[in-house]
Order: sequence, then C-alpha cells, then structure tokens
Amino acid sequence: MIELARRGFGWEARFGARFASAVDLSELAGYSERLPDARRAGARRESAAYLGALGQAGPDCEFALHGGPGWSGITGVLRGPYREGVERDAERVLERVLAVPEHLVAEPGLPEPDALEPPRAGWVAELRRRRLVAQATRPDAGTRYYLAMPPLESEPRVWDELVDRLPEGVRLVVGLRPVRVEHGFTARLRSYADRYAVLAAPGEFSGGGVYRGRRVLAGEPFAADAAALFRDAAERYAGWAFRSRVSLVAPGRLAPALVSALEQAVRGVLVEPAPQDRAAALRALTSWDGPAWGVDPAVPPALAPLRELADAVDAAQVAWLPSAATGVLRSLPVTPPPPGRRTARGVVFEGPVTVAGDLVGGDKHRWGAPR
Repeated sequence: MIELARRGFGWEARFGARFASAVDLSELAGYSERLPDARRAGARRESAAYLGALGQAGPDCEFALHGGPGWSGITGVLRGPYREGVERDAERVLERVLAVPEHLVAEPGLPEPDALEPPRAGWVAELRRRRLVAQATRPDAGTRYYLAMPPLESEPRVWDELVDRLPEGVRLVVGLRPVRVEHGFTARLRSYADRYAVLAAPGEFSGGGVYRGRRVLAGEPFAADAAALFRDAAERYAGWAFRSRVSLVAPGRLAPALVSALEQAVRGVLVEPAPQDRAAALRALTSWDGPAWGVDPAVPPALAPLRELADAVDAAQVAWLPSAATGVLRSLPVTPPPPGRRTARGVVFEGPVTVAGDLVGGDKHRWGAPR
C-alpha cells in the first residue's frame, strides 16, 4: 500500500489510489433529480473540495492525477528525514487520498506500476495559461506592454467528455504540489491589480517640453480585464495553494484537431518542449526539482510563479476526477450507488429526443386526454 525507500539523506513514501469505477449519478440521491450538466457541476464542486483537502497535506507532499483510456487514479509522494515520521505521515495522507468524492470509487494502489516513473520515450507537452499581451498606449502606463495570464478554465461536460475519449495511449497527468504562497508575491499581485485599475479608468496627463498642458486620457479596456484577473489572483493565491502542471503524454504527436480541442476546452495553450528541453519535460512529469523549460521571455521574473499557481478550484478545472453524469463512461466502469444512496427518479434526457408512439401507457383517455 505504501512503498518506503531511502532517498539521499532522507526517506520517501510512495502511494496511490486507483479509480475502480464512477458512480452512476443518474441514480445517486442528491444528483439524480438534476439535469446532467447540473450533476457535472455538482461533481466538480465536490472534486474541488477533495483537492482542497489534499492541499492541506503540506509542502513535503506531491500528487499527480492520471487519466487516460482504460485507467485513471492519483499518486502521491511524501518525503522527510526520518523513516517513522514519513511512514506515519504517509498513512495519514493516504487516508485523504482514498476519501474520494461520492461520485467515485477508489482502491489503494498505483494506477499503473510505472505511474511514478518518467517515461523514457514518447511525446510530451504541457497545457499552460495563455499569455495575453497588448501594447500600452497611455503615456502614464510606465511600461511598453500590458500583460495578463488568465487561469485554465473548463466546462465540466466539455472537458470530461474530451478526456474520457482520449485516443489509446494518450495520458493526462495533472501534477499538484502544495506550496505556501509568499506574502510578498500576493502583495505584488495586488499592486498589479491596483495599477491596472488606474489605467482602466479615465485620467489626466501633464506633458512636458515646450507645449505644456493637461491631456485627458481614456481608460484602457485591456487594463480593466487585467485588473480583474490580478485582483482575483491576489484574493485566491494567499496562504496555501498548488504548483500545478497539466501534461499530455502520448506515443507520438497529437493530431492538430485534438490539440485545438484541448486548448479550447481549457482556454489555454499546449506548449511542446524544444528538442534540448525534451528530457527536462519528461522528468517534470514525476519531479518538481528539475530546471524550468519553455520559459516565456515576455513574462517578467516577478510574475513567473503565476504560470503554475492554482487553488483547488483551478485544479478541479483540469484534474481527471471523472463523473458519470448520464451513467456512461468510456474510460472507466460505471457502478450503481450504494443501496442507501440509490434513488429511482426515472430517466432524464440530455439533448434532442425523438419519441415514437405514446409516452403514456394504459387507458390515458380516462384522464381527460383527447381521443
């Protein structure tokens, strides 16, 4: 259940949970009376709460959620200086890992025997935040360009169906490492929000030189959006958060149509490593200690940590915690709820439905139906 091994001067514990099945939400009490999209939204909220609990495990832990054809689950690694302490803490964290949301059934064990080993070959890429840039036009901007990095965001139905139907051999790996966000970085995000809020509002500027005078400046629309994004980031990335990496691994390069679908589904960009960075990208699937690759020169070093920061809600946008909203999944078996949580509510149809014949059986005319 828990593998212990010495690593350097300390100890490392490895553990995990396999997702054995997804619970049929069309029969689960509290879900069955909702429409499928509402069931998915409810499962997404439960997933965020589950990931939030994992985020309290501390900085010595690392997690990865795996999804792909035929198998899925979560792995964990915990490190420390003493064997007894590592083993005790790993048992505690494994209990959290196994306490999956109600829409899943999990059992101890790694999703695959080599789930914690970096692949030796194959194709790898990361889904990352978009970097939005606009040229600064106001003379009081103090910079040549404006920049924002919105978080990855997905619709539950679109993302769940896309991951559920990944081609054979393609694997989604969402790495999560709990970190304490430094107060100075949160304050920096807040200062960016304040500065962009000033640029978003109309203002005045006093020009120098021979022709002095005050000019009225229009607000920058991009700055208004950037102010909202940085304000939201400052509110959510305080205290504990995650470093997050969303990777795709495959035997070969993904088809352009699938790449486009993945990028649109999470409103991000799929970044492939340059040939000289490929080894580092493969190691990054199982290690957080390697060098960064694919560094964007347009992002100032002061904002670089934002590229990987995520809270539990962010993580739930991309982590594969599958929900069987309509009772059907391709990549995972679907099982009925436990007897005490099962309810019979009939069938809720999703999408257009064609009915042949009568929906009402028996002598419907006794209820006043037209003959």
